[in-house]
Amino acid sequence: MAAAIPIVLCGKTPQIATAVKKSLMPDYEVVHVILTPSAGISEIPSLLSGTPPSSPENIGSQNYAKVPQAIVTGAGYDEAAVERMRKACNGSSNVPWLRPDTSIPTPPLGPKYGEAMVKRVKSCLRELEEEGRMEGDGVYFY
Repeated sequence: MAAAIPIVLCGKTPQIATAVKKSLMPDYEVVHVILTPSAGISEIPSLLSGTPPSSPENIGSQNYAKVPQAIVTGAGYDEAAVERMRKACNGSSNVPWLRPDTSIPTPPLGPKYGEAMVKRVKSCLRELEEEGRMEGDGVYFY
């Protein structure tokens, strides 16, 4: 079995982020969780350059041995927030950024919501892998 692909997860609530993190395993390892756009602006550029964050407090796995290969954002991050985070990477973002397609109906917040989103994220990441698009900056909707 191949090693889990390291990713960064951007969400608004630690509870949902923790559930999503667990559900993405064993294929994807959430190495770092971002809870606000401002944290994403300050932390994602370092993570993508291979520099672990200085603060040891994060609900991700904190396995920074490999550089994250994708950034996954939740519905709490609008287009402007994602663009600000991407811009902060100043050209060093050579990974796909995933955003939810809000036109697709979802269950209300809760366990079923998390399950539905994880299924969509995994499907999108698998498709990007199969098409060889995991190495390149871009925004993709799941």
